[in-house]
Amino acid sequence: MRRLLDIGLKLTISLGLIGYLGYQMDWPVLGRIFASTLLWPFAGAVLLFALSNLLGSMQWHLLLRVQSIPISFGQSLIFYHTGVFFNNVLLGNIGGDAMRIYDIRRLSGQASSGVAATFMDRFVGLFSTCSLALAAYLLLPDVHGLASVLIPIWLGLLVLLAAGLSRRAGFYLEALACRLLPARLSGLVGSLRASMAEYRHQYALLLGVWLLSLVVQICRVLVYWAAGLAVGMAIPLPYFICFQPIAAIIAALPISVGGLGVRENIVVELFGHLGADANLSFAMSLLGYLAGILASLLGGVAFVLRRENREQ
Repeated sequence: MRRLLDIGLKLTISLGLIGYLGYQMDWPVLGRIFASTLLWPFAGAVLLFALSNLLGSMQWHLLLRVQSIPISFGQSLIFYHTGVFFNNVLLGNIGGDAMRIYDIRRLSGQASSGVAATFMDRFVGLFSTCSLALAAYLLLPDVHGLASVLIPIWLGLLVLLAAGLSRRAGFYLEALACRLLPARLSGLVGSLRASMAEYRHQYALLLGVWLLSLVVQICRVLVYWAAGLAVGMAIPLPYFICFQPIAAIIAALPISVGGLGVRENIVVELFGHLGADANLSFAMSLLGYLAGILASLLGGVAFVLRRENREQ
């Protein structure tokens, strides 16, 4: 019952935000925009999202190898795409990250190692997203005010990374967990801390993973830039690099279905500061989301393969 209520609440928020934004749109204009959408840039957006998923699975696989988890790249590819499928397509509250961790535990019996690798994967992705946006701000003086949104997040991530890789900070965190949490949860914190410590001296690997993550995030920004080209949105690429990370970070909050509605409102607001037509921004955001959905259908195939592997 609680799961159904959670799904219903998220769906209500998404539909409410889409309805609120749709009420402000000029529907005849919006209809003409969609009717004249160019197919080749939209197809490019789908391919870019698919490419980002392929590179993302490589990034996750590298992090898993540090944890000595006996998993092939093919298995990582299947599990990663299954996670993307659950995140973007299904309405349930079983997140894609939870599915990835479950698959790792089922395959290897190593729960905390899977959590550590998946957490690091998410962490590096968020850090790369913020880094790209801040770099773009340096080239665009007219949006420097928006840097105040991401600079605290970026600095906070640096502090968190230092704390996570520091032996002293890790022991302090574990001791604090033992004092404040039940024994079972504090034990999980200790196991996670020990697993995170595996990355402490992996400087070359972390640098390589970060560079790979930058390419992944660039591909995902390009998804929306290509969607903008498909609807005739004449906004330079650097602005997409600035704005999409903010929309992605806010849309990642677990308050809606796949960020639908949240992302569209943020995108319309941000591009509106440049004088972009709200109908074009709305159409661009929906097409970018649709491109992600279509690319995520590969995860449905991966899910079938995952079940077949489980039955063998």
